[in-house]
Amino acid sequence: MMKKIRLVLLSLLVLACKSEIEKDVDPISTTSPKYETYNYSGFTKEEKYAFHKRIFEGGSWTEYGDLERYFYLNFSQIQKHSRIRRSDTPKILEEVPRDDVKNYITSTDLKKGGGLSLNDYVQQVEVNGLIIIHKGKIVFEGYPRMFPTDLHVNFLITQVFVSTAIAILEDRNLIDTSKPIDYYFDGLKNSGWEGVPVIDILSMSSGIDRVPLETYEKSFDPIKDLATAKSSKPSGMEIQFSNADAMLLTLLVEKISGLTFRDFVEQEIWSKIGAEYSALLGSNTNGTSLSYAAGMSTTLRDLAHFGLAFTPSGRKDANPLISDAHLSKIRNVNKRLERKSQSSGEIYYSSYQWGAVFEDGDMYKGAHGGQGLYISPSKDLVIAYFGTANLDRERNQLSTISRQLSKSGLFDLE
Repeated sequence: MMKKIRLVLLSLLVLACKSEIEKDVDPISTTSPKYETYNYSGFTKEEKYAFHKRIFEGGSWTEYGDLERYFYLNFSQIQKHSRIRRSDTPKILEEVPRDDVKNYITSTDLKKGGGLSLNDYVQQVEVNGLIIIHKGKIVFEGYPRMFPTDLHVNFLITQVFVSTAIAILEDRNLIDTSKPIDYYFDGLKNSGWEGVPVIDILSMSSGIDRVPLETYEKSFDPIKDLATAKSSKPSGMEIQFSNADAMLLTLLVEKISGLTFRDFVEQEIWSKIGAEYSALLGSNTNGTSLSYAAGMSTTLRDLAHFGLAFTPSGRKDANPLISDAHLSKIRNVNKRLERKSQSSGEIYYSSYQWGAVFEDGDMYKGAHGGQGLYISPSKDLVIAYFGTANLDRERNQLSTISRQLSKSGLFDLE
């Protein structure tokens, strides 16, 4: 009798756990979605086994192709992480697919897929998913190599969540980005960081040499560890891509707010953008946030929700998440941090961890393997996408296509 009771209780516990797990992944809307999935069916059992066998045997996930794509879409199985819970009041975006966007012809001078329609491009080139939002409505959405509900690694795109957190604290007069970073961390005095203004760190121009990530990720005194980094050039003079900048900014958010970075993002960003699903945030072995590298994993729509917060459609509230001051500071670029686009010859700058801020105010952040977030506030436009480089290390060129789409006239406001 007792054995039967225990079995019943165990069954109820399993059902309860199952319900709790599924609570966050159930579809928010019961209406039929208008996005394309192109008959994507996911990974086979054999492919899943091969990936886990390789990792178990000490192999690297950075093999490109489908093995790497598996990692991008199954981060929680491989990497230690924490959960960023969604809001109880998600915002469901209206779907109004546009044939003129779907049939937009890509430039013929692309390395691969030039001259194809956008719809054909995402199927034939290394694209996992693409979403385009104009005036707050989804005008194109396709998932050729992932499911719409998959949580996909964002990689360095997470760094603009870090800079957004800094800007929120700026708006509250809790951080002054003109002050040197050692003003906030005494442990950085007499180090290569001494005298480096926070604004130069935000602009990816700290002048600090690359920091070995392995050391930082295990250190239980990360500021002491970061203090060993050397300065190779004066700050604010040259764009450099160093994850140490985002590491330090993350620690600054935590010190000033009194919250972990995960908690800050959940309370101050994720719950306010109307995210439809919870996200994941990678964690190091010492418990610090992996915000500067693999970073967050989100659905594509929810990444677009974040991008929407920078546009007029996402800034209608009296106190929007992205303030006028924040947008102005992003556009107030350091003119010394100038670069020229290889594809178009256009000038762009780095600012607030955005990898490219163009003269017209459009901004872009790209990441390893083919991820990207492109925002045009003046056109009320958001383009977000995920991808994985193939075995020949070829990746999509949606960064170039996004810029061309923005300037195509398809999204000019009336």
